[in-house]
Amino acid sequence: MKAGIIAAGEGSRLAKSHAGTVKPLIPVAGRPLAHWIVDGLRAAGATSMTVLTNSRGAAVPPSLATAFPDIAFDFVTADTASSFESFRLVSLRLAKDEEEFVISTVDALIRPEDVLRFISECRATTAEAGLALTEHVDDEKPLWADRGEDGLVTALGDAAKTKRFVTSGLYYMTRKAAGLLPEASAHGRLRDFLGALVAADTRVAGVILTKTLDIDRPEDLGAAESFLTTETKR
Repeated sequence: MKAGIIAAGEGSRLAKSHAGTVKPLIPVAGRPLAHWIVDGLRAAGATSMTVLTNSRGAAVPPSLATAFPDIAFDFVTADTASSFESFRLVSLRLAKDEEEFVISTVDALIRPEDVLRFISECRATTAEAGLALTEHVDDEKPLWADRGEDGLVTALGDAAKTKRFVTSGLYYMTRKAAGLLPEASAHGRLRDFLGALVAADTRVAGVILTKTLDIDRPEDLGAAESFLTTETKR
């Protein structure tokens, strides 16, 4: 399976504590954040990855290429206007050659075994798309998700009623789902597209993972180091 990593965000809050270092290269437990994401995807079987960075992320490609010589990287640079545009760009690039693929944001820390299980369960549901879900809420603006007994997402965001699960920054896509992507200007946020996808009765799997972390603020780094050095070693 091929994978994508979205590393094109500004990371403005982390920049305050790590001036001069772009978010994907901020050190966490002795390694750049992006290296942990690649590790998780590689452990799940990905040998080729499309990585999207912005024009300030010139140091990211050589860092990843040097650290992971066994991975075939496809580096893309673009200053996108929104999270949806970034997701759309990576999805369409992967869908040209792949029937299915996974995409991770660069700040979503997930146990490697959970990444593998996410892919397996999405495939098992024969869904067109899939969202990694967790009950561990550490995002300031969580995207709530309702999930049916069949394992499919029934509602997202404001439409969610139970507010038990939140999305985790890991996505499964098929070429069919990529074909439903509208123009970049159609949505200002990725969550808006995902909500529209579910509302249109597209089969979107919701895979419940264990604890996951979203790294956005300087205060998230301590929890991330503990997660990576202890909990991921279980």
